[in-house]
Amino acid sequence: MPVIALINEEKGLRYNTEDSVRNLIHYIFTVYKTSYDDIRPGHMIGDFLGCAPFFGTPSQEIRDDLVSDQMIANNTAYRKTESNLIKHRVISFDESDLVMPDEAFQLARHIANAYGENYITAYAVHLDTRKIHIHFAVNTIGWKEGKRFDKSFELKWLWEMVNSWEKSRDERFVNDPRSWERNLRYYGTW
Repeated sequence: MPVIALINEEKGLRYNTEDSVRNLIHYIFTVYKTSYDDIRPGHMIGDFLGCAPFFGTPSQEIRDDLVSDQMIANNTAYRKTESNLIKHRVISFDESDLVMPDEAFQLARHIANAYGENYITAYAVHLDTRKIHIHFAVNTIGWKEGKRFDKSFELKWLWEMVNSWEKSRDERFVNDPRSWERNLRYYGTW
């Protein structure tokens, strides 16, 4: 069963400066965490990161400096450059969930696109621990109107997104048992 963490609130963290925005995005986009899984027997290589929306090319979208610059430029345009500039969110999967990196990436992109309707959102799947997990950095200044992030039912909303994804994933496994076998092999249990 996944775990959802609202890092700012749970750890009392605030990202109040441009440097804190840059540092978080750099951490989330760290190559050795996002591109190669050397922990699980099946291994997987890929670019499991992105930003939604991103006003540039797909190759630019995976550069932490350009994503940070875009968020900072957005905040500057609305004259809101201080005080809690990023919401940091994490969705973590237990090994028993048998979630593949590409599956976690699909979920991450789906959620980032939903956040991205109003807030620039960087995301990445980290493969560097026993538990595959997704990081989100949600800019708290809206890119359309400059309104501050306000999602009073955010945790409930995230759970609904994850539960819906899990349900469609379970249906796929029922309809295509080979996809389940793929996950079992990846985790070395097949």
